Amino acid sequence: MKKLLSLTLLLIILCSGCSIKSADEYYNSTEPKGKLNATISINCSTAVNYKNSKVKTADILKPRSISFNKGDTVFDLLKRACKENKIQFEYEGEGNSVYISGIDYLYEFDCGDLSGWEYSVNGKFPNVGCNSYKLNDGDIVKWLYTCDLGADIGNKYKGEDK
Repeated sequence: MKKLLSLTLLLIILCSGCSIKSADEYYNSTEPKGKLNATISINCSTAVNYKNSKVKTADILKPRSISFNKGDTVFDLLKRACKENKIQFEYEGEGNSVYISGIDYLYEFDCGDLSGWEYSVNGKFPNVGCNSYKLNDGDIVKWLYTCDLGADIGNKYKGEDK
């Protein structure tokens, strides 16, 4: 009886801080809107054109404005955009070393050994992870799928920085 009471109390304590939401509740809930805005798009036209690809649509997310707060990163913007638009995405890592492994069920290596997701800000491909690049008001962020280590999306690989 004492064990049952202890177990019940433990469950109550653990669950008291939990909020269980349905998928619709999760995706429809909004975070506080920031006063800054950036435009974000997600495109995988290279995968559509890749041999034997099952990808049929290039625009996963057409350009749209998303609010963000000062100090937010490209990763924060992607999370918010995917949540608001019910787009699946997966990532690995934490802190300053976050790597986007898949968006809308399109993953790294799905279109060859040199394929995966890259991002650009205002037409340039930053040499830092998406969780390290802090946004500025008016930035234009593009998530692009590459099948050729960036060469097919305008990001020529230049090797390691010296």
